[in-house]
Amino acid sequence: DGNHAINSTISGVEDFTHDHVFDQFAQTVCHAGVVARKEVFETWASALYIYSYFLSGEACEGRSIKRVVDVAAGHGLLAWALLILDDEHQKVQADDTSTSSSMRPLTAFCLDVQMPRSAEKIYASMIEKWPHLEERFDYVEGRLEQLVPHASCLLASVHACGILSDILITTTAEHGLPLALVPCCHSRKRKVLEVASPFARSVYEDIILNNKGGGVTDLADRLDFARMSALENAGLNVREVFLPSIFTGKNRLIMGFLPKLRVQSTFRKKDESQSKTSAMSPRKGQMPPLDNEPSIIPKRRFLKGFSVPCEDTKEKRELVSEISGRVAANIRKAVMHNRNHQKSPQMDISLWLPAEDAGLSEESLRHIVESKHNVLCSISKVGSIYVDPSGRRAQTFRIQYKNYDETTLLPFEDAKTMHKQLYDIIPIEFPGAECR
Repeated sequence: DGNHAINSTISGVEDFTHDHVFDQFAQTVCHAGVVARKEVFETWASALYIYSYFLSGEACEGRSIKRVVDVAAGHGLLAWALLILDDEHQKVQADDTSTSSSMRPLTAFCLDVQMPRSAEKIYASMIEKWPHLEERFDYVEGRLEQLVPHASCLLASVHACGILSDILITTTAEHGLPLALVPCCHSRKRKVLEVASPFARSVYEDIILNNKGGGVTDLADRLDFARMSALENAGLNVREVFLPSIFTGKNRLIMGFLPKLRVQSTFRKKDESQSKTSAMSPRKGQMPPLDNEPSIIPKRRFLKGFSVPCEDTKEKRELVSEISGRVAANIRKAVMHNRNHQKSPQMDISLWLPAEDAGLSEESLRHIVESKHNVLCSISKVGSIYVDPSGRRAQTFRIQYKNYDETTLLPFEDAKTMHKQLYDIIPIEFPGAECR
């Protein structure tokens, strides 16, 4: 009966009637009605540990982190829990007369391949209860390969499935990053070795390649030991704690901290430390970092579209806000399906110019396109006028098409259809002009 209560969908507001901040959090999730009870409890327990050790100013030798990314965020509960805990901490500080200055509030963003509808419902419920937290929260639809980590931002993930945990461990170890991780779905598949950290390669190989005669009964413990070994061998301080087992069987929380010296060099000499921790010599077959900003899995084909910076600066936070949300995600998806990944399709048209001035210009062409097709466009000349041996003149124009509504994308095929129609329209509108 207890297990049923933990695993059922959380909707009973009457179960959380106290004025404690957890009850307020749980009540707010209840109103959304889309999350299993166990996720509320395990996420809150994880958030308590993570906030205490990384974000409250009591860890990292007194240096608190004020930026966190919830990786593979799903509903986004972990990010919200951390923001709410920080909000309470800020209130306590404001009421404490002995505190001379308040800390900058925490900001958080979620990253997942797809933002589920449940995340939008949670967001609406949270903003109704804590409207002032809206500007501190973002949700970006993107791949893990597009995340560009930074030592000023905590990588956090609760129940990072399978090799995702190993990818985060490898990234943390190689680039010197703070990490809070609850692993899940432990596996002995060989693909684990493809992403295993070189700081614990032999430990991984012993687990994956040996014991072929049967299963490994203590697989979770051994894999998590390999992960913690990788962090320790890379020079990070590691702490292991356990969430209450009644909430989840996968209850190990692995935390990797930057040593004091490393923290100082990261925050006080950011540029210098970044080159030392990030510009490591690549192993054979591994792509070197891109523009000194290595993503978690640096692949040019993913970073070509866009990247998601973790660095805790005003400029980078604003950039993340610009690319967050479903509308921005839908535009990006449409762009990726457009020819050459262009947000505004552009095409060239070369015209034989009329012998006499017929009013043909960039402005007159723009007026024709916009009036005939109900779109916006910009037109520019490409190169200079060409004169053939007979003295006939030609000019190429470049036309860029886009919708009036900037939240929607003009598909390439639609722009192509409009462009083809110009071949019939231009000779009528400008007598003597001819499309080449």
